Amino acid sequence: MVWSGASGVVMSGRNPILKVLLILGLIVGLLLPLMLVEGLVYERQDRQGEVVREIGDLWGRAQVIAGPILVVPAQRTFVDDEGEEWVEDDSIILLPDDYRLTGSVEPETRQRGIFEAVVYRLDLQIAGSFMLPGGRDWLDPSVTVDWSRARLALGLSDQRSITAAPDLGWDGRDIAMTPGLPQPARNLSAGGMQAALPALQANDFDRAVPFSLSLSVNGSQSLSFLPLGRDTTASIASAWPHPSFFGSFLPETHEITEDGFTADWATSYFARSYPQIWRSGEVGSARFTEIAHSSFGVRFYQPVDAYQQTERSAKYGILFIVFTFTVLFLYEMVAALRIHIFQYGLVGCSLALFYLLLLAFAEQIGFGAAYAVGAAAVVGQIAFYTRAVLQSLPRTTLLAALLAALYGGLYVLMRMEDLSLLIGAVALFAGLTAIMAVTRRIDWYAIGLAGGPAKPRTEPPQSPAPEPEPSVGG
Repeated sequence: MVWSGASGVVMSGRNPILKVLLILGLIVGLLLPLMLVEGLVYERQDRQGEVVREIGDLWGRAQVIAGPILVVPAQRTFVDDEGEEWVEDDSIILLPDDYRLTGSVEPETRQRGIFEAVVYRLDLQIAGSFMLPGGRDWLDPSVTVDWSRARLALGLSDQRSITAAPDLGWDGRDIAMTPGLPQPARNLSAGGMQAALPALQANDFDRAVPFSLSLSVNGSQSLSFLPLGRDTTASIASAWPHPSFFGSFLPETHEITEDGFTADWATSYFARSYPQIWRSGEVGSARFTEIAHSSFGVRFYQPVDAYQQTERSAKYGILFIVFTFTVLFLYEMVAALRIHIFQYGLVGCSLALFYLLLLAFAEQIGFGAAYAVGAAAVVGQIAFYTRAVLQSLPRTTLLAALLAALYGGLYVLMRMEDLSLLIGAVALFAGLTAIMAVTRRIDWYAIGLAGGPAKPRTEPPQSPAPEPEPSVGG
């Protein structure tokens, strides 16, 4: 029905403005199921994280190798404000002068149910030397050092995962190590081991005293080291093909192939903020905090898993809904179809359901296969439903082809992480250009006036010819 009056034209029936408002409201409403799916993805991610931590607790947590360092008992004598003399226990901490680490990491994948975690076995050789200081120029005169009780300490973040007794060589001698750390070294690491060194002689000072240590340990997720040497080098080889290097220092050289990776680090003590020797009582635990912040290493990174990929694809869900609704709306306007808002809603629910199907299947058959299954199911479902709505096989085929192309484009977009923003922006621009090209000649003012389809405007509307003025006779 069309009503005319002095104020203009009031339309009922095919009102495109009202339909657009209803569609926009429906799009906002469909954000809820998309948010619920994203929430479910986060929940499953949290569960996977719990499983990874549980496996790590049983196998071995992320390992931080700290040491070895020398811990030497000392005593400091001082006089208080009342003139009374006191003696307090102290320690001298000495870091290695030359520090070399060489490790071989054998990764494994452990599963619990449908979740998996990366664990590893580490065979590590540590070698180097300590330069024992001679004289007392470096030491406060009030401090006396008991070199005869010096201990070598090696920190390990998860001591429970040691698989074999470590072999320690000190200046050509084999020395047994015992669990635990001397008191000052406990600020450096949660656990570890120590060894009582043979009494140092006068000829041990002002020379490099060599040491070597072999260690076999289990771990998970990551492996890191501390740059304790005046010169520190580390070399790690592993069969894991997806390393992620992190920390204060990146490898100077590395090689990553499908068969694994190798990485080599080299650092100098000029690149850090702490010295080679200090008195523990002078700085307390703050110095060990500085050391912990200087770590470097590698994470055994799992490529974008099903949850991360599902989360990323769900972020594009609103674009799929907007695109599909736009196509249906253009069909309705151009081809004089009548598509109820309820039918729009069913199509939108189908599009939202895709992400739930994707998540459920991805946990069982992997993301790639799950994406193909979910996209095929949703495209087929929408094509089956809209065949009756669109009343034309070619229209339905075109809609299904556009949806299939959109799902295929999204999959390619997610695989090309580095170019995803560029390709996505260009694709959106191309889609908007196509819509503008299709609708550029539509006379939107004429839609609904006669209840028929929108017609392209070929010529500008002509003004009505003026009526002839009545002649005045006489």
